Parts: sequence; C-alpha cells; structure tokens
Amino acid sequence: MGDCTIGGGCLKNDRGRTIISNKMPEPTIRTAEPDPADHEPMPPAEEPAALRADNAALRGRLALNEQALDVMPTHFLITSYGPSGPTIAYCNKVVAEHHGFCREELLGKSIKVLAQAMESNNAALNAEELRAGKTLHHENEVTRPDGSKFWLGRSVRPLFDGSGTMTHSVSLGADITAKREEMRKKQELQDKLVAEMKERERMATELQLAQKLESVGRLAAGVAHEINTPIQYVGDGVHFLRSAYEDINQLLDGWRDAMEALPDDTVRDRLRLQVAELTVKFDIEFLRAEIPKALERTLDGVERVTNIVKAMKEFAHPDANEQSPCDLNHALKTTLLVASNEYRYIARVHTDLAELPDVVCNVGELNQVFLNLIVNAAHAIQDAQKDPSTGEIKISTAVAEDTVVIRISDNGCGIPPENLAKVYDPFFTTKEVGRGTGQGLAITHSILVDKHGGDISVSSQMGVGTEFTLRLPIGGRIATASA
Repeated sequence: MGDCTIGGGCLKNDRGRTIISNKMPEPTIRTAEPDPADHEPMPPAEEPAALRADNAALRGRLALNEQALDVMPTHFLITSYGPSGPTIAYCNKVVAEHHGFCREELLGKSIKVLAQAMESNNAALNAEELRAGKTLHHENEVTRPDGSKFWLGRSVRPLFDGSGTMTHSVSLGADITAKREEMRKKQELQDKLVAEMKERERMATELQLAQKLESVGRLAAGVAHEINTPIQYVGDGVHFLRSAYEDINQLLDGWRDAMEALPDDTVRDRLRLQVAELTVKFDIEFLRAEIPKALERTLDGVERVTNIVKAMKEFAHPDANEQSPCDLNHALKTTLLVASNEYRYIARVHTDLAELPDVVCNVGELNQVFLNLIVNAAHAIQDAQKDPSTGEIKISTAVAEDTVVIRISDNGCGIPPENLAKVYDPFFTTKEVGRGTGQGLAITHSILVDKHGGDISVSSQMGVGTEFTLRLPIGGRIATASA
C-alpha cells in the first residue's frame, strides 16, 4: 500500500494520483445522512485496483481517527459556518453523551441545540470574536434534557479558508463539575478560616477592652481611695475655717462697737489710735474682704475634686453584662470631666445636649466609646497645632424616631480619604509609637455595632476636621433584634 501526500490543497498517493481535492463542498468525516456510496468500492470496471486500495487505506485511517476521538474523555466539536448559520459538522461521543443526546441527533443540526442549554451564552458575540481570530474560553453550566446539570469548560478556535473567511471552529472541552466542586469546597474552607481569624481578632479586641476597663477600674478605685479621705479632711477644715472666720468677724465688729461706746477721754483716744494703727498694719479690711473669697475658692476646688472622684467611680464601675436604662447625657458629662486633662489646654468643648429618654445600654462600655472619640478629637486638634482659642470640640445629642443620635466633631487635621475605610481595623493607627495602639476605634465599633446593635459613621475633610455620628437604639440591642 502506497503512502499519501498532501499538496496544492489535494490529497495524493505515491503515484501522484489525486484522491481528494479541496474543491469538494464539505468534509466527508461524518454527516447527518451518510452516503453509502462513500463507503462502498466502485465496480472493478470503473475503479482501478490501486485507487481502490488507496481509498480503503484512507477510510481505515479516518475510522481510526474517529475511534480515537470517541475514546477520548475530552469534548471535541467541529462547527460549520454556512449560509444557514452555524451547524454541528462533527462531535465525538463524549459531547453527545454528556449533553444527553445521541450523536446522530446532533450531526448536521444547528449549534443552538447545545448553546441553548448553556447559561450566559451569547452566540452572536462569540461568532464576532471568532471571526476576529480570537480564541474563546468559557465555563458554562449546561442543563441536559432530563434536567440534570454539569459544568463545561471549553476553548473554541476559528478555522479560516484561503480567502480569510471563517468556515469552521474547533471546540475542545471537558466536564469540570468535580473541579469546580473541589474549588468550592476549598473556598468554603478558606472563608471559614477567615471567619475564624476575624472571630479570634474580635475576641482578642474584647479581651483587651475588658483588661483595659479592669485596669482603669482598679486605678480609679485606688485613686478614689487615696484622694477621697484627705479631701474630706480638707473640705471639713475649710468649712470650719469659714464658720470660725464668721465668728471672729462678728467678734471684731463687737469690739469696735464697744470701743465706740466708751466715754470720751484720753484713754479712749489712745485705744482708738492703737486700733487704727493695728488695722493699717495688718490690713484688716483687706483680709476681711479676701478671706471669704479664698474660702469659697477652696471649697469650690474641693467640690471639683469630689466630683472628679465620683465621676471616676462611675466611669470605671464594673457594671454587669446586662444592659439597663441609662442617661447618656449624664454619661457624656461624666466622661468630659474624666478626660478634661486631655483637652483643657488644647480646645474648648461646646455641648448641645437635647432632652433624651433613658437608653437601654451598658453605660460602662459607652463611657469607653465617648472617651476614645474625645481623646482622638483632642489629638487631632493638637496635630493641627491649634490652641484653646482656635481648637473646638462639639458634642451634640438628639432623638430620631426610636434612635438616639450622638455627634462628636472637631476642627483638627482631618483623616486622609484613603484611611477612612481602615479606621475601624484592629491595630490600624497613624499616631506615633506610644500615643496610639490602633485599638480605640476598633473597640468603639465593636461596642456600638456588635454589642448594642447601633451604628457609627465618620465624615472627614483634610484641614477642616472630623465628625463621628453614633446611633443607638433606645430600646437596646435585644429590642432591635426582636423588631
């Protein structure tokens, strides 16, 4: 049997005889209705023995190629592009079986028989891209006639004739259902690991918050214990001095009246002169005017210290985990008193506190929120290099339906736009080492959103300032969840 060669667009044997010419209208690999004449030899009188042998060899090779394609697990599909639209010129058994058809049901039929079973398929767009010489890659979920589904991954490449017209396309693909399921499971595992990591971060943040509050509580208790007793001594002493001064003042007035009642003589004149000299020497009139003022200032200072101690006790009180009705305006005033040293020499504080109903909350945790935001505002104003005459912190409260709205703003340096989305991330901070840990706003977000069912938002403009808006449900987290 001679060998076959291809040349000039024709298939020739070793004797130079033309077996198949490119002038044939369509490939005769397999058609919808095969012509028996293609497989039957010509009568001996009409077909030379050599040509008959060559045709038999060619048919054997074609049959071998077809068998090889049929045993492949890969999808192999040839689409013909003719005047009637794209049709299926050839497909191996895997294509037909996976789509739920017999091969004979597909050959010669419109490609729409398969395309309509694929989701997210745009045949017109695909054809245009193929004509442009592009190789298409698709992953589609295919629905079989019986309703079952599988995922098909495929690549489609165009074939062009000598004039550059696309005549066919070849599609190679495979069932990727198992692969996608494996990827889905890996993604689920990855998402689970990420969720666990976030939960651990949240727990670590809450633990740090609890430790911080516990430390503040111990510190406040110690400071209150050390300050409370001596300040009581001071207060009691000042009250005694004020009472004693009033008595002494009355005594002086009595002596002066008694001296004025003495009869006129040289003794009275001498006594009056001595009293006048002593009055001038010791500046009695000045002392009588200033001592009451000094006592009042001292009592005012003692009262302020007492209020600070009381505020520290309230701020760091180890309240229970249960939420209870609380006065948020009072909580804000208490926090301002505790944090006064942070802003007193940096900014003025303006408050606009509306009348609020009691809010069901954990006031100890909200005190921490208010403290974080007030300290951050003071630091921002300080970074903007402002002083008490220009620095300003504004705090306002209002009621909006079943929510209390609290706004805390400053006219500090502002937050860069690229950092706004990261301000609540744990350990994110733009402050220098020793001034910030990156936990303040993360704790604030956790307390408001996770523990109280509230919300926090921020708006900022560089060089103008920042405003945080807090929203808390009046009925508390449980009421919000029930609603």
